[in-house]
Amino acid sequence: MDTDFDFQDWAQLAKLSPEAFEARRQEAIAAFLAGSSAEHRRLGHSLQREIDFEIRRAGSPQLAFAAIAKMMRDQMDFLCEEMLSLNSALTEFDALTRSRAAALKAAAAAVVGAEAEPQPADSRGS
Repeated sequence: MDTDFDFQDWAQLAKLSPEAFEARRQEAIAAFLAGSSAEHRRLGHSLQREIDFEIRRAGSPQLAFAAIAKMMRDQMDFLCEEMLSLNSALTEFDALTRSRAAALKAAAAAVVGAEAEPQPADSRGS
């Protein structure tokens, strides 16, 4: 896939021939997804269907842009919430592992200390 993106070229194509622009857009999307793993391709096609739906529903490029920007904001909000949740879980896990490690260290020290104490002589007359 060609990684050079010439905004002016795309903008001019959209103005002069919306049909050619759409065909080129679909081709670029297909080429990008073709280079992805099967799972990413599946997710990419699903996301692209949502984007295409919003574009058709919007009725104008400005409204389509606003709808897609809202989709991105919503996804960022979701990811932020997930990151906060993960951070909280990791903080809890860290506290738990530290307390368990301290308890394990104390138990190990008690066992080592008990083994180091002299044992009373056997009183059976050996």
